[in-house]
Amino acid sequence: MKLRRMLFALPFIVSAALSLMPHAPADARELKVGVGLPPSSVGHYGMEVFAKTIKEKTNGELEVKIFPLSLLNITQMYGGIRDGVVDAGFFLPPIFPSELPETQLVIDLAMLGTNSFAMAGAVTEYMFSCSECLSERLKANHIYLGSASTGPYAILSTKKITTIDELKGKKLRSAAGPWSRWASQFGAVAMNIGGNQIFEAVSQGLIDGTLQSTQELTALRLGDVVKHVTLGVPSGTFHGIDNHNVNTTVWRSLTDSQRRAMLQSASVTSAALTIRYISENARALAEAQQKGVQVHQASAELKARTAAFIEADLAVVSQNAEKSYGIKNATQKATRFRQLLSKWEKLTPHKDDWNQNALAEIYFREIFGKIDLKTYGL
Repeated sequence: MKLRRMLFALPFIVSAALSLMPHAPADARELKVGVGLPPSSVGHYGMEVFAKTIKEKTNGELEVKIFPLSLLNITQMYGGIRDGVVDAGFFLPPIFPSELPETQLVIDLAMLGTNSFAMAGAVTEYMFSCSECLSERLKANHIYLGSASTGPYAILSTKKITTIDELKGKKLRSAAGPWSRWASQFGAVAMNIGGNQIFEAVSQGLIDGTLQSTQELTALRLGDVVKHVTLGVPSGTFHGIDNHNVNTTVWRSLTDSQRRAMLQSASVTSAALTIRYISENARALAEAQQKGVQVHQASAELKARTAAFIEADLAVVSQNAEKSYGIKNATQKATRFRQLLSKWEKLTPHKDDWNQNALAEIYFREIFGKIDLKTYGL
């Protein structure tokens, strides 16, 4: 008799239990997010974190489907977000300097970067408070939602380069103007070579090395062809990263609570990407050492001369911004960025064990949480 009563009650118990379980709304909206990079990339990892976080923050109202390379490659992301091919995307502004000249000024201040966590915070705060930077994105139907930063650049080379004398005459691949000018300052030859050609150029002896973050030892397989890594110079970070710009129409179609959730998730993405870039640097360096790659610190003289070069080069960056892109008040804008960087170096001191949530909380408190949802991007 007791068994029969239990069996009779079981459907009601199960029904009640299911009704208490959290579940996604029946009308959950799926956002298409393009990465333009393979699933093994740090960029793809960041979008995975964003997808997980936005689903949690909206209780399933918004879900993300990630497209690594099937819809757009990284060079197509600018137009893809603009035209609504994707709802949001991982975008690299340096690919489009003419369309984003105000943004390019900050990107060209790369060699100020020694603390990636501070650089990510400073760039993000600068962009959100730079009306010209936001306007040039709006012209392309992009809503900016934060930046990240790689680790500082090093010398990855086939020959030991730790002093000024050892640097002279070396052919080194450089990705951008500041590093090219640094190489030339010390008698090296800056080479402009595409990222997918670096491995072949080094392996065939066409160049002596490259100025990159150590992550490229594995990402570009450079650990198989270089013999030496020199830390401490040239320094500088790659922070021309828009983590996930959102299409304007999509942004404006969201509710206030969904836009707030997007900003909360964006703070987590900035933290997650930057932490991953740093951890990938360390992992790649350790793996290279196991293969016999020797790791050195630059000489004290080279470090001191590099610091002096960076100071002097700030004026060159501002002059180039005014001449090449017609930027007004470039020197004052560069000074403002440097002040923000100083602030963020205090807020987020460099350390190897930053907790993702702790870092994201600082980014949200200082930047994302202060965005006016009633006006931003509307």
